[in-house]
Amino acid sequence: MNMHFIDWAIVGGLALFICAMAYGTKKYTKSVADYLSASRCAGRYLLAISEGISGLGAVSIVAFFEMYYKAGFTAVWWNTMVLPVGVIASLTGWVQYRFRQTRAMTMAQFFEMRYSRTFRVFAGIIGFVSGAINFGIFPAVGGRFFQYFCGLPNYFINVGSLEVDLVYAGIMFVLLAISLAFTFLGGQIAVMVTDFFQGFFCHIALVVISVFLLWKFDWGLLTEAWETAPADASLINPVKTSKTEDFNVTYFLIGACGLLFNWMAWQGSQGYFGSARSPHEAKMGRVLGVYRGFIVLLPMVLLPVCAFAFLHHPSFAQGAEEVEGVLSQVSNTQLQSQLRVTVTLTRMLPVGLMGLFAAVMFAAFVSTHDTYLHSWGSIFVQDIVLPIRNSLRGEREPLSPTAHLRWLRGSVIGVAVFIFLFSLLLNQRQDILMFFALTGTVFLGWAGAAIVGGLYWKRGTSGGAWAAAIVGVILAVVGWRMTYFWEHCQVLASSIAPDTWGRALLRWPGLAGGPEGTKCPINAQHLWGITMLSSSMTYVIVSLWTGKGEVFNLDQMLHRGKYAVESDEGKKDLPATGWRVLVPGREFSFTDRLVYLGSYAYILVFVGVFLVVTLYALSFGISDAWWQKFWLGYSRLIVLLGALVATWLAVGGLRDLKRLFEMLRTVRRDVRDDGTVVGRRNLDEVEESELESARTE
Repeated sequence: MNMHFIDWAIVGGLALFICAMAYGTKKYTKSVADYLSASRCAGRYLLAISEGISGLGAVSIVAFFEMYYKAGFTAVWWNTMVLPVGVIASLTGWVQYRFRQTRAMTMAQFFEMRYSRTFRVFAGIIGFVSGAINFGIFPAVGGRFFQYFCGLPNYFINVGSLEVDLVYAGIMFVLLAISLAFTFLGGQIAVMVTDFFQGFFCHIALVVISVFLLWKFDWGLLTEAWETAPADASLINPVKTSKTEDFNVTYFLIGACGLLFNWMAWQGSQGYFGSARSPHEAKMGRVLGVYRGFIVLLPMVLLPVCAFAFLHHPSFAQGAEEVEGVLSQVSNTQLQSQLRVTVTLTRMLPVGLMGLFAAVMFAAFVSTHDTYLHSWGSIFVQDIVLPIRNSLRGEREPLSPTAHLRWLRGSVIGVAVFIFLFSLLLNQRQDILMFFALTGTVFLGWAGAAIVGGLYWKRGTSGGAWAAAIVGVILAVVGWRMTYFWEHCQVLASSIAPDTWGRALLRWPGLAGGPEGTKCPINAQHLWGITMLSSSMTYVIVSLWTGKGEVFNLDQMLHRGKYAVESDEGKKDLPATGWRVLVPGREFSFTDRLVYLGSYAYILVFVGVFLVVTLYALSFGISDAWWQKFWLGYSRLIVLLGALVATWLAVGGLRDLKRLFEMLRTVRRDVRDDGTVVGRRNLDEVEESELESARTE
């Protein structure tokens, strides 16, 4: 095995601590609102850390390893295009602020309030199926990481015609069982509290790992190895990336558009969307989350680029030979690519840091899995089962809180069983990020149009939402078929219409992905971009066509003006409109303003450098030697900022955690606050007389 006793002690200590914290939250889960959204008691720092680590799962880290091993620092450079989109969306409260104003606990609940119950169920089904399949590879990626990182053996048995690795299956089972226990015990409260401590630990560990890599490896030696990359697939010069596979400038341009279009559309962490104490706290949580990039980004890049150097520089020839020997035992070439950095790290990291990184991956695995289990399990009950039940029975037989919680927990178990079996049977054929883009497009290709249109455009209609959804799903399914079975599509086209332009188009080398035409002309990221554009146009056109001057009452849905809800903390919560959303409003404290303006400074400095250097490089050219020095200075700056941000967020997070428990002890719980919508309003906002009328009808 690759792990020393000290390494195992680090992982075991973290596991015991977070298990104890999860058990301690059980007593606070007393209602459906507690289970789904922590009764809306979370503060900004708690949200920033917990939601942040829930999005940095073990599967995401391995996916970053794949991307940065291929693209290196050039991916960091082009990803700067995404930076202003994410920061400005956070600063303006884009989607997040208005969604929190609706007081919905799932996105599909908002869809019922804005469009119809039928559309809620449809969106719930599509979102659930897309999310569950997307989630299905998470245990597999995490299980393989721990098996190969820890040096655990394979032990195959035959179950009918299926060959199963018992060690691999056992790792997945144990890790999933821990994640499931957290979700089952305390719902969103347990998820958020354990995610906070795991995020707290990961921030410190990632800074330590970054410092070690910069100290341990000679930069000149590293750059010598990086120069062995193909001429047009450079790891350090962003201008020389025309041959970089998949993760080139087009990938990041589409990602920037998708980030804005689908802000909050993906429901993997939807429990956090409605957990903030107020809309302003939700907004500030997102703003603080921007600063986490200083902590997380650098180690995600340094680990794979150092692994690349380890495998390609003569100084590490013996270690590289050992790595290739381990990988040669993996028959699936895609899995070899996925595990390359993982196996290399076992030869790079010393005792202590092996355990530290294993603990980071354990925390990343559990934090993402408990969050996603909670989200997809809740969505299945809240947005599919209960709306159908309410439609069949009306309001005459409301579900009791006890039964409701039992259904939610049962659904979470069902999701856990599904992803375990999916991972066990999956034969992965694409990079992880490409798989994410492909499976996510079924929902993300159209959901952004319904969300943005529903929150910001009073003339958006149910017809527009339905049309956008149908177009998006059809394009996603057709694109999935083409991406995975391109050769079959060519054969089918030839057999159906052998002499038409369609066959000629499929056989054209420029579109066929290579001289032999074996690869689809568009990858999953391209498909996502095409689907987003098509569904947006469809939403606008059909809404204008079917609306006939109809205007939706956004003020009532967003609880503004005379519809305001006093229970939402913050009397000064007066949202700005138009260009004023870009500047701090009256609800901002002095500290809020500093954080807000600091984010603008972040954009101006980094994007300013990006624009100036890119224009100069394209016009006059910049040598690789200059880029080598630039990335060394960049790395040193980011690790320093990461240490400062980690300390700042930890202090604020501990304060928010204390207040969370204080609020949960005293908060007034309404059993009707369970995600049910009556007459396009949340059930707990409907007067009893109106409810009686609905029951009578």
